[in-house]
Amino acid sequence: MCAENTQPVRCPSCEGYGWISDVFGDEGECDWCQGIGYVCRDEQGTDHPIPVDQLGAMMETLEALESERLRELGYTGQAKKPWEQAIRQQRGKPLDGKD
Repeated sequence: MCAENTQPVRCPSCEGYGWISDVFGDEGECDWCQGIGYVCRDEQGTDHPIPVDQLGAMMETLEALESERLRELGYTGQAKKPWEQAIRQQRGKPLDGKD
């Protein structure tokens, strides 16, 4: 777990993705969270990397935070048929086999 009086939060640098792209187009693991996507925030608001040896104990909490992040992005965990997908409906060709 995070140290006492800290809580896991989404990494402010990579916003939970675990990687970042720079202005030169280079991509790599986020330096703040070490590719985890989350950090431990203390009472003063200072972020600390999650120690790798503590990941196992935090996995359930991190999975819940990741599910919440994905829901915010619109992921429901359910596959949609092509004709139900909003992007295909916007394009006017829903691929329902009826055109």
